[in-house]
Amino acid sequence: MIPDEAAQRFMNAPWLVEFDRETKQALLNALVEEKAPKGAILLAQGQPNDHLSFLIDGTAEIERTFQNGRKDVITTLTAPAVFGTTSFFQPKPPTVTVRATSDVWLLILRHPAHEALRRENPRAAEALALAVVRALSERFDLIDRLFTDYITQHPDGATGEKSEWARFRARLFEEHTL
Repeated sequence: MIPDEAAQRFMNAPWLVEFDRETKQALLNALVEEKAPKGAILLAQGQPNDHLSFLIDGTAEIERTFQNGRKDVITTLTAPAVFGTTSFFQPKPPTVTVRATSDVWLLILRHPAHEALRRENPRAAEALALAVVRALSERFDLIDRLFTDYITQHPDGATGEKSEWARFRARLFEEHTL
């Protein structure tokens, strides 16, 4: 059973703001509480991922390690946040590591609980899907704004050719498998 304080933090998080209490409760019933200390790996790059994580207290860094060993910190997550979204819904390992930068409090959704939620409460499963789509859309919009700012600050050359960044940005919309 999820403690009351954790339940309140989850139910008040922005990803579920428009859903009714019954739907939120159904989602909450599918989750398990976990706590992890500062420094713990919460999601490992290249390793299978069996869970979606809702960070309800604490902070974590998202980092990527390259083949040459270089590590880049992509961002810091501050509760409330959700992570593990793309690798949870795709049969691919995550391309990043998420490491706790403080003690953290999480609510975790594992694949078997997600499957049960989809069978037993499709409305709650749809709410979860919408919440994840919103989180991913917000991240995509942020990436687009960052690209737009970069392209604005580094205009195309005098020849009128598209910059490498402008071509990359266009590829985001042109190359897909949908």
